Amino acid sequence: MKRTRAAAKIQQQNTIEKNKNDEETASKIQTTSMVVNERQKLNFKSLQKQNSKNACDTSDPHITAASKKSKNNQKGPNTEIRIEEGEKLGPNTSPGKGKLRAVVDLQMMKKELSQLEDPPVTPWEKELSSNRLQYDFFDTPCEELAQQLLGKILVRYLENGTILKGRIVETEGYLGAIDKASQTYQNKITPRNLPMYMPPGTIYVYMTYGMYHCFNISSQGDGCAVLVRAIEPLEGITHMVDQRNTSKTRKTNLKPHEQLCNGPSKLCIAYQLNKEHSRYSLCTWKGLWLEDDGAAGDFKIVKSARIGIDSCGSEWANKPLRFYVYGNKSVSKRDKKAEMETS
Repeated sequence: MKRTRAAAKIQQQNTIEKNKNDEETASKIQTTSMVVNERQKLNFKSLQKQNSKNACDTSDPHITAASKKSKNNQKGPNTEIRIEEGEKLGPNTSPGKGKLRAVVDLQMMKKELSQLEDPPVTPWEKELSSNRLQYDFFDTPCEELAQQLLGKILVRYLENGTILKGRIVETEGYLGAIDKASQTYQNKITPRNLPMYMPPGTIYVYMTYGMYHCFNISSQGDGCAVLVRAIEPLEGITHMVDQRNTSKTRKTNLKPHEQLCNGPSKLCIAYQLNKEHSRYSLCTWKGLWLEDDGAAGDFKIVKSARIGIDSCGSEWANKPLRFYVYGNKSVSKRDKKAEMETS
């Protein structure tokens, strides 16, 4: 009995010593693992710093912007963001409240949303558009282009062979970054308004109020474009009437020179223009172009305030950036006061 108790006691002591040794071994392994992990973290941080430094040293502006953005994202919400003296903010950037808005890379967006190409191919198409106005005509300051467009012929060539023609009689100019009524005010850049930053002569069709399309042409100057408000129908009037009658804004007993194309949405309906035609160029697209038939003769240009921009403040709401042909019946809205000053 005594031997049994003594053996049990010895076995118990051996078990305690073994457990103690196992705990010491586990502790050593854990410590070693922590050291290795810490070294890995340090090496990763060092590598990250080196990569960041290399990215900042590169001459590629896209890589530089990306590294700065990554660095800013690693900062806490309360971290103060400082902009060095002489550093310029990119478009669509606001450092207010310690946060940077997303900076849109204009060059990258232009590449991703490159201008569509569908030039005249057949001899018939080339002959049809032989009187097309070229790039130099559109490469003009916005306010000048808005007036030069008056009297020009807008030609639409449909896939079924139908040809529509109308004389532009009313336009509005939108001056880009400085213009509170412009979609590109303060250099705002979005996938939607990108055509306004593309080469002069680029088509920009956007939807307003969820149902009306507006047709614009980009001009010289970033973010500048001219809205075409009214056209005097010349050819293909029957087709234009059919388009208006089958549209959501159905009208009856249309009078070609008073109700057919005298407004941005009416023009787009009659000419079958929609958002899919944005980014085409009037200089190359076979489906739409401008001509000068030389038959417009001399006419007076009325300068008046643009329509529907009262919320932009009196300065821009009253600025005379709407231009129309004096006495033409297809003008969407007459300004009698401005007409008295013109006459």
